[in-house]
Amino acid sequence: MAEESIKTISYNPYPWMTIENFHPSEPMVRAAAESFNDVMPLDWVKYGGDDAGQIQYCSKLGRQNVPAPALLLLDYIATHCNPDMMMGFDTKCFPDMSHYGGGMMITPNRNEEGGYLGAHVDASHHGIHNDWKREFSAILCLSEDYDSSFDLRVSDGKEQGTIPYKFNQLNIFKCSDNSWHGLPEITKGMDRKTLGVMFWSKDKVGKQTKAKFNNKLEWK
Repeated sequence: MAEESIKTISYNPYPWMTIENFHPSEPMVRAAAESFNDVMPLDWVKYGGDDAGQIQYCSKLGRQNVPAPALLLLDYIATHCNPDMMMGFDTKCFPDMSHYGGGMMITPNRNEEGGYLGAHVDASHHGIHNDWKREFSAILCLSEDYDSSFDLRVSDGKEQGTIPYKFNQLNIFKCSDNSWHGLPEITKGMDRKTLGVMFWSKDKVGKQTKAKFNNKLEWK
């Protein structure tokens, strides 16, 4: 029998929530994590581009080529998560079922790559549908290995906080111009794997279609 989901909501330093035991089948979550091994090296791209200096990768596969176990979970997140209802907003958001801007993501250190993700805010608008505004990011934690460096660091530019990482936990946060987040360098020989689904709303055309980094923001 699946464990009961446990929900936690915080507004510090900006709105976010966690849902423990998100998916009812832990074997399916493990299968999705293992499917990362089926992605060819050339199908991973550095988050933010090569010039951003990050050591985090996201898959550039279209949904037709995402390994089936990962795609099943991505679609499950998209159809079983309503951030507006869960967090008390009225953005009229919807998921992008192509999983643009999300999909499979890995911050590696199993082979001592020194994976990390600098402080940034996500692109405010969709890179294809540029009248879609990003409202929420929903991230499912896949790795059963854990180190405190896996916890997502968050900041509004003044205060800092932490969103914990836990196997089969869905982490959702509200996106804005001040929703800074990132990861310090992973300190142990393990990889941080996640699946990401982005939620959007209809908006006027926006120009910020790439993540914006802040090299001056250091995590405490």
